[in-house]
Amino acid sequence: MWYGFAGKLLRINLTSGETKVEELDKSELRKYMGCTGYAAKLLYQEMPGGVDPLAPEAKVVLATGVVTGTLCPSGGSYEVCFRSPLTGTWNQARSGGAFGPKLKYAGFDFVVIEGKAADPVYVYIHDGQVEIKPAKHLWGLNVEETTDTLIRELDDPEISVAAIGQAGENGVLYAALINDRGRAAGRGGIGAVFGSKNLKAIVVNGHGGIKVAQAKKFAEAIEKAEQWLNNYPFGSIPALGTVGLVSVNNSLGILPTKNFQTAYFEKADQISGETLNRKYQIKRRACYGCSFACGRYTSVPTGKFVTPPMEGPEYETVDMLGAICGVDDLEAIIKGNYLCNVYGLDTISTGMSIAFAMECYEKGLLTDKETEGMPLRWGDAEVMVKLVEKIAHQKGIGALLAQGVKRMAEQLGPAAEEAAVHVKGLELPAHEPRSESKVLALQYAVSPRGACHMHPNWASTWDFGQLDCGMKEFGLPWPPAEIQDESSQKGVVYRYVALQGEISEILGACIFYSWGGEGSCITPQLYAEIVSALTGWDVTAAELLTAAERSWNLKRCFNAREGFTRKDDKLPRRFSQAIPNGPSAGAKVENLDTMLDAYYEAMGWDKQTGLPRPEKLRELGLEFAIN
Repeated sequence: MWYGFAGKLLRINLTSGETKVEELDKSELRKYMGCTGYAAKLLYQEMPGGVDPLAPEAKVVLATGVVTGTLCPSGGSYEVCFRSPLTGTWNQARSGGAFGPKLKYAGFDFVVIEGKAADPVYVYIHDGQVEIKPAKHLWGLNVEETTDTLIRELDDPEISVAAIGQAGENGVLYAALINDRGRAAGRGGIGAVFGSKNLKAIVVNGHGGIKVAQAKKFAEAIEKAEQWLNNYPFGSIPALGTVGLVSVNNSLGILPTKNFQTAYFEKADQISGETLNRKYQIKRRACYGCSFACGRYTSVPTGKFVTPPMEGPEYETVDMLGAICGVDDLEAIIKGNYLCNVYGLDTISTGMSIAFAMECYEKGLLTDKETEGMPLRWGDAEVMVKLVEKIAHQKGIGALLAQGVKRMAEQLGPAAEEAAVHVKGLELPAHEPRSESKVLALQYAVSPRGACHMHPNWASTWDFGQLDCGMKEFGLPWPPAEIQDESSQKGVVYRYVALQGEISEILGACIFYSWGGEGSCITPQLYAEIVSALTGWDVTAAELLTAAERSWNLKRCFNAREGFTRKDDKLPRRFSQAIPNGPSAGAKVENLDTMLDAYYEAMGWDKQTGLPRPEKLRELGLEFAIN
């Protein structure tokens, strides 16, 4: 009997058309707890180093966690784990909506995909059954059209469709997988991986449910979680959605603007969450079982940027298609978000690639010849929207932008490196490491997928947010130091911040719910109560932390096998330069190496290489990764 989990793993070989169902090993699963932790084990052990992410041999793992699809408030997530074609690193792309829960209800915790179909296909998973079906008629359709067609074809309006659009088919290196029409497993290029496999979509539905070992204790733990969340410290997230951060961050001088040349946008009010909600919002949208409903559902009914109702835009998108490009037209941003959703594009990498091109044009590194006579000027809303179209179809200048900032800079020459804002090839999200949090600067440098603000955690919780998230009892330094402090303490802090966030990753939980403290969020201690009641295992917070550390180290080992070491844990040159104006003028990152040394030491990693020491891997039961 399985409690909390479906208990099964589905394997799909697109080359042969074979599928296989395997029973999971409970003891092995408990070591990693599930979701990205167990996916890291699968990919590390089953996919040799050096496999091209776009080759048939490359594997993809769709992963759910123990809380996915349950009454736990954070249980609407699933993650896609793979080697990124954009960066060559480990990558995980989380998405919400209903796909993850319905995959578990269909009977599977994990799906492992490999091979390449001879012709386009989609996979239909329903109540324990698996079908690989032809998709030639879907190839060339956008995500919205694909979803509508599959609902009619399968005669089931309750299915959840995760599909690629034209961007994935055309091999854009940051193409996304979009489920439930507007929820994105966005970063790292999973859309391109699906496209390389001739895999158009995965469709799921199921009615199996999830068994709970101790129903009364589970209900009590969930009631406690709901009560604590009434005191959640970031009330603006449910009220305005994440886009509410635009005004707040701009007032503090931490809103990335014009390709991170500054952190203050004079016209931020015109693209704020307040303006979005007042003028364009239709309603709020929530993932499965979520009480926060941080998603926005918006439209532009008239004008040159007329846009039908669609999910979003969220904070990252508004900044990336807005302030990062100097654009102050919210209707154009909504249109750009819509196009990214239907074509299947990561809005962060899309916006950063456009901003990089605009700066290169300003500096004469891109000319009218390369842009086909289209000036790439800051603030040109029409150009921003046109570039989204060109990127998705790899047309004209879009073919260059579709490669991402790192490859663009390599082609444009050394002078472009100054404007190339990425880490390990992954473009930075809309959070300013010079002034928002120096712990965030460290996270950008060491995160396994490159510049990342969310996996495994929002690193600003400690110094910017002044939150302990239940980690003080494990040794998290307290009280927080000043944001601008770059002492070795910040390196020690990030160990705790990362592992606390990794707990959410291995449980399949939305990270938003773990920001706060006892009485105001779901702490590791409360997650231990929830998981214990769900599974019948006697799980402690300390056990969750160990499983998180096991997962975090294994992702580091995955990257080490691909050649990534301390030399790659660095920041773009721009962040060693002071912010020139606004409330945070003068802020910069000066002592990254000091923070790195302390972080490696705290993690039990070698300071020279940045790699886990053999004794640390033995301690975590990861002997297979030592060599």
